[in-house]
Amino acid sequence: MLIKAFRRTLAQLPEPAFRTVVYKSVLLTLVIFAALTAVFVWARPDVTIFEWQWLNDVAEVGGTLAFFAVLVLAFSTLATLIGGIFLDDVAEAVEQRYYAGDPPGRSADFSQTFVLSLRFIAVTLLLNLVVLPVYLIALFFPPLFAFIFYGLNGYLLSREYFELVSIRHMDAKSARQLRKANRFSVFPAGVVIAFFVTIPVVNLFVPILATAFMLHIFKGLQARAAI
Repeated sequence: MLIKAFRRTLAQLPEPAFRTVVYKSVLLTLVIFAALTAVFVWARPDVTIFEWQWLNDVAEVGGTLAFFAVLVLAFSTLATLIGGIFLDDVAEAVEQRYYAGDPPGRSADFSQTFVLSLRFIAVTLLLNLVVLPVYLIALFFPPLFAFIFYGLNGYLLSREYFELVSIRHMDAKSARQLRKANRFSVFPAGVVIAFFVTIPVVNLFVPILATAFMLHIFKGLQARAAI
């Protein structure tokens, strides 16, 4: 199921409907980051707290580097939020090509998807901060680090995207029950998504790819349950 879902997702990327969503999502992300950078440059105060000017210069450079470090770390998070805006466009393109004979999905309420995305981001940041000491220790054992990182974030991403695509076709309670009953199929899909999140540039497209990928997983499980 995973390989089939992944192949179908990649095969649809060149389609105009998909390309349009990708362009809009990435462009909006870049515009927001450019705006944040412009605001930072405009509002950044001159550092004059030290007696020596060279120390003030170092502090200014350090502040600028810290700002851009935070910006980079927040890049995929913002992309996730923006990806939610185009959730319906992606889902409809997938459903029209591969599941035209199925009942069409309901357009997701933007406020609902936005709240789900914010909740996911908050939980993800919190849990990753909680296990940060474990991450630091595991850095000396790369296989352990990968196991913990992809295990935790794969679980979180599998829940997030499965819920986002399933609410187009069923209520939240039924979606949770379906996911729990098929956790061994949904969780590996989340691990695949988590892997792509860690690849620079590719992570810009992850919300779009993950939505299509998880929709194929959902449809496969739905068909299996109907047998």
